[in-house]
Amino acid sequence: MAPLKKLFHTSLLLLVCAAKAANPEAEAEALLRWKSTLVGANSLSSWSTANSTCSWFGVACDAAGHVTELSLPNAGLNGTLDYLYSAALRNLTKIKLNKNILAGAIPANISMLLTLAFLDLGSNSLVGSIPRSFSRLQNLKALRLSANNLTGGIPEELGMISGLGNLVLYGNPLGGSIPASLGQLQLLHMLHIQNASLVSTLPPELGNLTSLKYMILSQNQLYGSLPPSFARIQTLLFFHMHGNNINGSIPSEMFTNCTKLERFIVYGNLLTGSISSHIIKCKELEFFDGSGNLLTGSIPREIGSMRNLQALFLWENHLTGIMPSDIGNATSLKFLDVSSNHLEGELPRTISLLVNLVALSLSGNKFTGTIPNPDSKQLPVVKIANGKDNGSFSGESRFPGCLWNLKDLQALDLSGNAFAGEIPTSTFNNSSLRSLQLSGNYFTGCFPAVLKNLKSLVVLDLSNNKISGVIPPWIGESKPSLRILMLRANMFYGSIPWQELSLLPRLQLLDLAENNFVGSIPESLVNFSLMGQTFVMQPVVTNIIVLTNYRYYYFYNGSMDIIWKGREYTFKGRHAFVTGIDLSGNSLSGEIPSELTSLKGMQFLNISRNNLSGSIPKDIGNLKLLESLDLSWNKLTGHIPPSVSNLTSLTVLNLPTTFCLERYLQEVSSKHLRTHRSTAIILDFVALH
Repeated sequence: MAPLKKLFHTSLLLLVCAAKAANPEAEAEALLRWKSTLVGANSLSSWSTANSTCSWFGVACDAAGHVTELSLPNAGLNGTLDYLYSAALRNLTKIKLNKNILAGAIPANISMLLTLAFLDLGSNSLVGSIPRSFSRLQNLKALRLSANNLTGGIPEELGMISGLGNLVLYGNPLGGSIPASLGQLQLLHMLHIQNASLVSTLPPELGNLTSLKYMILSQNQLYGSLPPSFARIQTLLFFHMHGNNINGSIPSEMFTNCTKLERFIVYGNLLTGSISSHIIKCKELEFFDGSGNLLTGSIPREIGSMRNLQALFLWENHLTGIMPSDIGNATSLKFLDVSSNHLEGELPRTISLLVNLVALSLSGNKFTGTIPNPDSKQLPVVKIANGKDNGSFSGESRFPGCLWNLKDLQALDLSGNAFAGEIPTSTFNNSSLRSLQLSGNYFTGCFPAVLKNLKSLVVLDLSNNKISGVIPPWIGESKPSLRILMLRANMFYGSIPWQELSLLPRLQLLDLAENNFVGSIPESLVNFSLMGQTFVMQPVVTNIIVLTNYRYYYFYNGSMDIIWKGREYTFKGRHAFVTGIDLSGNSLSGEIPSELTSLKGMQFLNISRNNLSGSIPKDIGNLKLLESLDLSWNKLTGHIPPSVSNLTSLTVLNLPTTFCLERYLQEVSSKHLRTHRSTAIILDFVALH
């Protein structure tokens, strides 16, 4: 009887403990104990014995009055989780404490809350490893620990939580590999481990996740190939694998069962091979980004049958062949970027049917053949020159003027091809176009009159063409938003219309170099008010892409070739918005106006190879952000102003031989090389002519 008596007493004790643990007063006491360890906790002012526990802020109860949920996101909680666990909280099913200031490690005893179904501790300052004992939480449906400082890898024991549907660990320096055991999570629908310092291959076992909708493993150090087993995941909506070191080809099997796939993003890897024609089976695909890889072959003509496709990014690959004429059937396209490939042949007339285009970039290719004439209803074609690389022409090329009719187009980049002839006019008034880049072609004729209608332009780049004539007087009054004006290396002549240009208050980069301009530099430069600011907020050239339940921030990948510190440098995307003036290689005369020194936001100033005379303005040192100053090949006289030593950002200084450096060197020495880094570099880079 003794063993039975002992069992009875043990059972009775457990019942008593369970009853005590389920006591609402004990639950309140446990929560108040945790509150007492937090700093401030002003948001928990309602947590008091004077109030019912179920009325406390962030607390929810069941019908019996037991605490079931603790939901306090973004509540300013500052402290640790060390005293959160209590046996009294045996009915707790949800803990949501994301976006607070919680620090320290995740206590292992949280895994004793066996009823827990939802745990979100994301966006805090938690450290340490994830406790392997989470595998005890067999009721857990969602585990969200993103944006902390967790290390120690992904425990393979997480694969034992059979009911887990949501595993979100992104934004932690976890390191380690992806456990093959995660392939056991048959109910998992979200696997989000982006930017987690993972160094791993992709386990083929992940192909067993047949309920998965979101696989987001981007911005890690994943290597190896894409497993063909992924084709078994027929439920997949998002496939994000960008910013890794994945090589090999994209398995064609991945496109055989992709009937629900909406996003396929693999840019910035080492993928090779061609894009399978099976992609046509991805009827719901809205976004395909294979940019920045080593893809070869042609653009599949089947792309044209994808009526839901809104964004196609294939820039910086090794694609060859032509732009398929079927592309015009993909009428939902908003973003099309195939720049920096080896495409050639005709631009199809059907490209004008893409009426929803927001950004179009065809730059850095070898397009030849025929393109549409915009003024003909039957769209007859005219010839395009051969690519620039072979240095020859066959027939005439023309700008695809029908592109002016794309009413939603915000960014158009045709630079670095072989278009020639005059830029056509149009009666259509495009109020959306914000970036127009036509540099590096063979355009001729006068300053394009069609540009007068483009009143929303932020970027205008016509550099490195054969355009001639004068800059029209309407340039200032019709472009209130213009930030970048690049007319370098053309055949413009006459006086620069300074009065009209001064009506461009937002102008921050003016490049008129390598033309035939005459006249002087006026005092009205002071009206470039944006250049006078030491901090300039850079504009967004195109809108973000908003797709179902997801926003993809796409800043147009246009580029600017700028002579920067004496060399041609390519600034890409938003980094293209540097601040400065380049008037070099013209026939300007007169003195350098002192008002120039009020443009304190300039990063570079190049007025070399002109006929300027007089002295350097004494307040040149006001331009403290200046990194490159080139005044060489002019007729300047006098001494270098002492204020030059205030140019602490300067790394390139180029002066004519008419200057005496002695006084400048004495000035630097007298200040004991106060600007040691920049002064040393200045002296290293002084170039005398």
